[in-house]
Amino acid sequence: MTGRRIAWWAATVSGLLACAPAVGWWATRPAVGADPAHARDAALADGRADLTALSSADGAAAGGSLRAWLAATTGSLHDGLQSGSATSLSGLTSSGTDAKGSVTAAALTALDPGRGTATLLATLSVQVSATGTTEQTQQRGIQAQLVRTADGWKVSALTTIAADPTADGDS
Repeated sequence: MTGRRIAWWAATVSGLLACAPAVGWWATRPAVGADPAHARDAALADGRADLTALSSADGAAAGGSLRAWLAATTGSLHDGLQSGSATSLSGLTSSGTDAKGSVTAAALTALDPGRGTATLLATLSVQVSATGTTEQTQQRGIQAQLVRTADGWKVSALTTIAADPTADGDS
């Protein structure tokens, strides 16, 4: 080999070795969905929107309410809503029930960005009225299991959190 060729090969190998750390960093960087801060913010925002949809209903447009519930859910909760849709729609329409829910507070108590799961605790305020009744506001505590899907975070399970009957509210 000539001196010129050796110099060219040495420069090429040195250049590749200099780029190796940058290539290594790029190849091992976290995926966008796995970034904990991004996943937390997305799960919290989607979970709040999903719970608002699930706690709202319009007796005059029951089909739209059901579509909103199905869009907010996944897994067995979604399947249960879908399989009971005829019963849900007829009950909602015949009672003339309207409900408008809003999330008053929410926080994630567990998050696994890698597995795409989270647990959300929330309090809801739901204004409910039905034909022939006066409007009532109900306060509810909810624990929601969230799963990340291709369409964002969706509710896969719901549990109502009972109020403590011994609490006097003076804490």
